[in-house]
Amino acid sequence: MTVADPPADPRQRLREFGPADLLVVAPAGCGKTYALADRAAGLIRAGHVVSPRKILALTFSNKARDNLNARLRQVMSVRESASVAVSNFHGLAGRVLRAHGKVLGLDPQQAFPERVQINRRREAAGISYKNSQAADLALSQAKVGLWDDDEVLRRLAAAGNAEALRYELALREAGHIDYNDLIRYGARLLADPRVAQLYHEHFAVLLVDEVQDLSLLQFGMVQAIGAGRTTYAGDPAQGIYAFAGAEPDLVFDAIHAVVQDTVELNVSYRSSPAVLAAVNALAAELGTTRLHCANPEKWGADARVEVVISDDPDEEASALVPEIRQQLEAQPDLTIGVVARRTTRLNELITALDADGIAFQNWQLDTHQPEIVGLLQRHVREATARQIAPEAQLQRLAELCRADLQIDAAEASDHLSGAIASLQEQLDAGMTVAQAVATCRAVQDSEAPVTPGLHLLSGHAGKGQEFDVVYIVGLEEGQIPDFRSTSDDARLAEELRVLHVMASRAKTRLVCTRVENRWRTENWYAAEAPSRWWHLLANVATS
Repeated sequence: MTVADPPADPRQRLREFGPADLLVVAPAGCGKTYALADRAAGLIRAGHVVSPRKILALTFSNKARDNLNARLRQVMSVRESASVAVSNFHGLAGRVLRAHGKVLGLDPQQAFPERVQINRRREAAGISYKNSQAADLALSQAKVGLWDDDEVLRRLAAAGNAEALRYELALREAGHIDYNDLIRYGARLLADPRVAQLYHEHFAVLLVDEVQDLSLLQFGMVQAIGAGRTTYAGDPAQGIYAFAGAEPDLVFDAIHAVVQDTVELNVSYRSSPAVLAAVNALAAELGTTRLHCANPEKWGADARVEVVISDDPDEEASALVPEIRQQLEAQPDLTIGVVARRTTRLNELITALDADGIAFQNWQLDTHQPEIVGLLQRHVREATARQIAPEAQLQRLAELCRADLQIDAAEASDHLSGAIASLQEQLDAGMTVAQAVATCRAVQDSEAPVTPGLHLLSGHAGKGQEFDVVYIVGLEEGQIPDFRSTSDDARLAEELRVLHVMASRAKTRLVCTRVENRWRTENWYAAEAPSRWWHLLANVATS
């Protein structure tokens, strides 16, 4: 009997491979999201997913979820796409907690984490910018196992971090949980065979995106539901969430122990040859996959890599703002991402953009989140219809918006809480509720993760997204890499991966900037050295 050779095109292999465990190694820009959507369509059309069973696709953020949903709509009929449920891990944990919390004596109506409250308790516990890494490490290590709340407290006490222990005790006293707790609760519930069996039977196949960002707890959640029929997709070179509990080395070891086959993608469908030269220069430094451009002939004169050196952040902003305005006026459908390692590095640029009247979406602001702005705009008329105090109208608006969220919408619930807090500040400044909502970033398509226009974001927030033009701002030592990471080899390597992720967001054009003097106190500038990786990008600059 002759065995047919496997298809040469890895994307075809993905479409045709059955529902068994599979690893897809996919560097940035290789069409991983399209490939996963294609794989879902192939599995449905081959009869591996029969109603009422579904495919469960797990991502790490709402924007990544929206990306995948958009791709699914492109390759599937409406009927087929109804057979795919897309969620992030916090949403899955929230769903399991709501449905089955009582199995372990947990409150199914436990409020989801809210950063506004969490940040207040962190500050009250003495956790600050200077000591947050030690406190966060203690907290993540105390909550990284299938442990109950008493064991978490015991481990925190043994860790000896007083700030972390004070924060946890305050959290418990208020009856609240944080995101580590939400994942821990979900993992503990799915470790119960009775709960796991329900999800195992409901979902015929699992697709897991960005597996390099998984913790072993999250990997355990995946195994509980989809052991033997899960597609794991990711790239070790994009592992940038160790600080948040990701364990890429351990997770990849665990994946390799169960998968039957591996498909590797190495062709970029996202970036121009000029941008790929920059991405590959960073990949070479990392010792990871070199990418090839799928269609090098399609890119025109706009495809280039540039470096910009300014005296200080104000001069930098004065140079970039007119250029950004010109591009947006010439191409209204253009997407521009301005990315910084830490968004505080964008303060001068934000001031200049506001002064020039250029609209932008700041991904760090809850009042700029498309899903949240859509909710606020949809319900503000009803919330303000009654002649009651503005604070009562705002409370009513929050209630209407929350009622419109899905039961497992943990991330959206968090963003909504932050947005309501921001709107309250506007009310305190004398605005009405309607006026405050009108200041929120206008939304063109709440399901599109990247809409036309200007976007400001951190390197971590941009993971999985793409823009026609990308500006990497702040290539100074102490910014990229972050000054807290320069004495630790593992953290320094992660900083380089963050830069690699930032550069690989660009489709056509990449602009890298640094300043020679950076604002540090109220009255003076201090000299700044270029990032230790500046030369890698400057050497491939085309202009």
